[in-house]
Formats: sequence, structure tokens, C-alpha cells
Amino acid sequence: PDVKVEMDVLSLNIRKILISHGGSVPLASLVHCYNADFDPLDVEVADDGKHGVPLEHLLQAVKGIVVNTGATGIKKIEEATPENLGVKQSDLVGPPPALAGQLITFTREIVDMLKTIPGCKLAFYKFIPRYHHHFGKQCRVADYGYTKLKDLLESLPHVIQIIGEGAKTFITLAHKAQVRRFTNDLLKMLKNQPEKQFLLSSFSLVFEKTFFKPLSIYDYGVCHLTDILTDIPENTIFTEDVNEATKSDTMISVFRRDQTQEEVMRTRGFAKEVVELLRHSPDLSICFNKFIPAYHQHFGRQCRVGSYGMTKLIELFEAIPDTVEIREDGEERMVQLTKDKMIWVVGEQVECVVKTSRARCVALVELEEEYQKMFGHLMPLGRMGVGRVEEAVELLQSWVRVVNGKEGKMVVTVDRGFIRTMASNVRRLLVEQDEGHMDLGDFIEKMATRFGSHIEVEMLTRDLSYLVEVKGDKVFLTALQLCARDIEVVLGDLGKLPVAELESQYEAKFGREMPLEPLGFDSVSEMLIAMNDTLSVRGRGIRKIVSVNKSATPSLLSPSRPSSILLPPLG
Repeated sequence: PDVKVEMDVLSLNIRKILISHGGSVPLASLVHCYNADFDPLDVEVADDGKHGVPLEHLLQAVKGIVVNTGATGIKKIEEATPENLGVKQSDLVGPPPALAGQLITFTREIVDMLKTIPGCKLAFYKFIPRYHHHFGKQCRVADYGYTKLKDLLESLPHVIQIIGEGAKTFITLAHKAQVRRFTNDLLKMLKNQPEKQFLLSSFSLVFEKTFFKPLSIYDYGVCHLTDILTDIPENTIFTEDVNEATKSDTMISVFRRDQTQEEVMRTRGFAKEVVELLRHSPDLSICFNKFIPAYHQHFGRQCRVGSYGMTKLIELFEAIPDTVEIREDGEERMVQLTKDKMIWVVGEQVECVVKTSRARCVALVELEEEYQKMFGHLMPLGRMGVGRVEEAVELLQSWVRVVNGKEGKMVVTVDRGFIRTMASNVRRLLVEQDEGHMDLGDFIEKMATRFGSHIEVEMLTRDLSYLVEVKGDKVFLTALQLCARDIEVVLGDLGKLPVAELESQYEAKFGREMPLEPLGFDSVSEMLIAMNDTLSVRGRGIRKIVSVNKSATPSLLSPSRPSSILLPPLG
């Protein structure tokens, strides 16, 4: 019969019945025994799958018991033991290789068909005509290596459960198959939510919005939502009790495993690879479905999302929101660079166009044409949020400038040497101040008298934003530069120290921890990479030594443009 009962109550009471009945109870008399010992089961008169769940199906979900059919054909409930849970030889051997593919297809077809029926329950004698009607083809048992339909269905216990007997034999999805199906549906619901989470109390509403039909929990082979939530595999979802106003609720969210340090570093490397790949694509974007093959073709190796601690590619992209974003383009999803990354890439490309021209300058009116000749596509003005080339060049001030020439407006590259010298002088002046900042007027005056340099506020905010911040009428060293200054103090007169000792020496010197987390770093080594305009690291492993960078040679992260560590990594 179809019943309505909580799994916890049913499990506890069934175990008590088995103990009182010597470990075995005929299935046919279970309801009578149960009602005699406990509160009567809520048995549903209608057997349509819309008001309850077959008791025999619920028993399959009770841990520690098994329903076995004896030699006389009578079904009994017994305690699960190694003897009655013995694996059949046919289960170990499996189907012949030639039939394996067909059986997998058949299994999927059964799941697809049963989930369209209320309660996922179908009378055995209706299976063949229903299959024919649903798929428009005959179900030929012989095609799968069997002579009887029942034998075929019994060979799929991980998907199909045959319940009842005689004329009241039914086919339904096995509990494990229902849990897999429910898990997949729940993940779809979660991923349709903006923050990939929702309250348990809104489950029915979210379900209806996702699948465009009302929720019937009986379709999943349980009577209560919480019964199947507890069976979801570990590391699939995360549940947390929350208090909403006067009532308590449960927040359900997608499970996210914390990445290891190594996986975090790999993810940052992946962000740089994405930039490298997309910089060669028109509009600096690529179709989501074409990313994996394009990655393989470009780098000559597979993109394995598991290496980054993820299970799906979309999760990996979500882990680098400062590098890429996903947009819907009709029915297709596109992977595209964020605006900041895109400006960086286009800036380097335009700089390359200007540098390779004969006169090392390009007329502004010819810039777009020259860009197209070199890269095979137009500048992505729309994606940059501008309508004209002049506006685009304004965004690329760290790479190119517009000057007035004899033939009109010309685009030229930025003088790196001048900016590097200016950056060095700015830093030297501010480092000498105890608090690392000065009044803007005093700062401009000191730059002129000490270094003979006239510096403008525009240059500070445009070209030296990685080095200083201008707030009101004061100019400050950035937090990273202040930390670099502190590290130089720790290194002292000797000017060098093993990297492994730096953190403890810093704490001993200043009485506080090194500000790794506030600055957005996971390790000392990672932070030192961001400081490579003032500090250098040599050696490997425990022999790494950090020292003050005495060399005037520009570092890889040129101080003439924003650091790729302070901003999201740009490749």
C-alpha cells in the first residue's frame, strides 16, 4: 500500500518489530504487526502515487534491513547480514561487452520514462505499451540478452525496484536512483540562484521556478523532504541552521571545498593562461563550449579542472571573477575578459602597433586600421565602453598618449624611462617620512627642489597608482609599499635574510604579524613577488634569500604601469 510516514520513525519501528519477531517478518503481514505495536500507519486508499509512497519502496531506504524473496515466492523483511547480502556471480560478471552500451541506454530510457509518471510508479503489465508509446519503438527484451522482461529489470537493481506481487506488481525507481535524481535536480535549483543558495522553507517555490511544475515529494520516493536530504552524498551540498525573524530555517548551498595552497597558486596561473588565450580572440571572448578545445590547442595540454580543486569548468571561472566573466549571448554562454583585464590587453596591443610602425608613432585616424592589420579584427570599442578611438586611447594612458604633430594628432608610446625615474624619486621621498605620507603641496615642492622634477597629480593617479594614493590634499604610499619599507628595515644593514626567517623576524621587530591577509596574499613568497621593484628573491626551497634590490634594472612588473599583483593578475 501507499503510506505516509517519516523515515526516522519507520526505521526505528521496523528494527523493533524485527527484534520482537526473531529477525524476520513476512512483508504481507507487516502493516498489521506495525499497527498492533505502534501508531497506525497512514495508509492511502488512492494508489495513484500522488498521495503517498509504496511501503515496500520505503523499506529499501531503511538501513540495516533487506527484503528477500524466499523459495516459495513469499517476501520477507530480514536484518541485513553478510549471508543475505551476498553478491551474485552475475552481478560481478556484468553484461557482455557487446550489450553493455545498449543496457546503459535502456537504463537511461527507463529513468526518463518513469519520472514522467506520478510517483515514478508503473504497473508491470503496462511497461511494454508505455515504453512503446513514450519512445515510439518496441522494447525487445532479447536485444539485451534476456528472454523475460522481469529478468531484464531485475538485472538493474541500482536503478529499478520491482514491488508488489501478482497482478499488483509495480516498477519504480530504486531509492539510490531517486537520491541521484534528487541530488541532480537540487544542484540545478541551487545553480539557478544568484548566490547558489536558498532557504529550505522556499524549496517548493524555487523548484517550481526551475522546473515549471509544482513539487510533489512523492515523485522522489519519500514522504518528507528532509528524508531525502539526509541521504544526499557528502561534499555535495552544505546546510546551515539560520534564524529568520521569529522562526528557524535551514540554508542550503552548493558545497565548496576549500582549495589547498597549491591549488590556489595553480588557479592564479590559470587566470594568466585565460588572458593569454583570450587576447588572441576577436572581442577578447570565446564561446564557453569551445574553451576546452581552444585551451588544448593553444597550450598543447588538457585543462583538468580537478587540478584546481574544482569539479566543473564554470566553478573554475567563478574562482577568478577579476579576470573573466560569463555572459549570455542568446542561447550560448560566452567567456570574456573583465573590463580591467581587457584594457590591459588592448593597451599592450596598441603599444605594439605603435612600436612596430616605421616612425614609432601612428596617426590617430589610422590607429584602428593599423590595429586591424596586425591582429585581424577591430578594436573592441563597445566592450571597452567607448564609441570612438580617441576615447579608447584615453583609457590606455599607461601605454600610449596622443600628441599634436605636424600631420595632426599622433599616438606615441609612453616614455618608460622617465616614469621609472620619477617612480624611484617619489618612493625615495615618501619612504623617508615616518608615516609614509605628505601634504600634496609640500610633496610637489620637495620633488622640484630635491630632484628637479615637476610632477602632476594626474601622473600620480594615472601612472603611479601602484605606488601611491592621493586622498584629498595628501599623498600616501600604498599599504604594500609601506610593508616593503618595513621589510627593508628588518633586513637592516646586512640587506638580506632567508625567506623562511622573514616572518618571525618581522614580528620580533615590530611586535605585529606581517599583514599577508589584509594585503590579499596567502604566503610570504607570493607577497615578495609583488614587491620585486624593491626586493629580490634568489635561491630555491629553504635556501631562498630575500634582499634589497640594489639594481636599477627595471623589474618584470614594470613600475610604469599598475602591478599585476596589486590589481587582479593580468598575465
